[in-house]
Amino acid sequence: MKSEQVLSSDSLPLPGGSRTMIILTHTLLLFSILAAQPKDRVEFQVNICTGILTDALDDNPIYAIKVEILSGSDKLKDSTFTDREGKYRIDPVGYLWRPRIRFTSSDYYKKVVILTEDHLDEENNLNLNISLNPIPDEEKPKIFSKGTMTSRAKTFFWKGNIFYHLGSNDNAADYNASRIVINKIRTDKTPQGELLIWINGQEMNPLLCYVPQDGRYENLLAILSGYLREPIFQHSGLPRFLDDDLLEPTVIFGRIMDAVTDEPVMGAKVSMIGVDQNRRITGPDGKFAFQILEAGEFFLDVVPPLHSRYENPTKTKLMIKEARGGWYKSDLVLFPKDRSHWAQ
Repeated sequence: MKSEQVLSSDSLPLPGGSRTMIILTHTLLLFSILAAQPKDRVEFQVNICTGILTDALDDNPIYAIKVEILSGSDKLKDSTFTDREGKYRIDPVGYLWRPRIRFTSSDYYKKVVILTEDHLDEENNLNLNISLNPIPDEEKPKIFSKGTMTSRAKTFFWKGNIFYHLGSNDNAADYNASRIVINKIRTDKTPQGELLIWINGQEMNPLLCYVPQDGRYENLLAILSGYLREPIFQHSGLPRFLDDDLLEPTVIFGRIMDAVTDEPVMGAKVSMIGVDQNRRITGPDGKFAFQILEAGEFFLDVVPPLHSRYENPTKTKLMIKEARGGWYKSDLVLFPKDRSHWAQ
């Protein structure tokens, strides 16, 4: 059997310069190999993200902290808020690239945690308990002047949008709230600096108004506390945010319009794929509405009136993130089959 002879650089009769070159080559090769070793992955999958937020000073759970999962260049993957026990949960999360999780509140310093695979358990679930430091009152920014309180309040109410008005408010267990669609808004203030609001011609108590804020309904006077002479909300004992069980089911609504005349289309059949009792026929105003009982992906399908001159439009995809409290407007237009006159 023939044996092979292995020659090393030390056994070769090479001049000193060549020997130095070989050693340098081997060194560079070694560094290349080390550099090519696998590093921490920057993309991985997270199934469920959970945790508890607590106050760093007293270790009490923090309610209504916004929790956001970011992927890549600050692209929002998903978000939620902590409940009254400080708990949060996002399920499912999915694949993330260079992920971070951000915790924000007007009362606490922001915290961002860079996520790695070390944070995951064997089932690719993430559990992250975080404590936040409260912002001292003297450091909280006062953005608006007192003189603009009425105009600032008016920005939360606009025609066609909604807010919630808290009804029974003596006992937390008996709370109830009603959803009000805004058609008309007027604001003013008393000589003592108190805010006055009229919605649809009826005067409302601002302390009982909850307006849309970052996916939740927040107390109006809690938002406007920097304008007021007295801490009215802080002394009220009311919740800053309405619980989901006080909100009405999510609504998707809109109008079917003619793309040329901008007139409403009567007799169009509108279906919401994924919803029970999912068919509506538009009336003279072209309007439709659906009540959604659960979050998820839905498709809005419109069929033009029978024997009409309209093309069949493609289905519209809708992502509904909340089963309660949502208010989604989706107007759709129908194009005529013959568009030759458009170029004239």
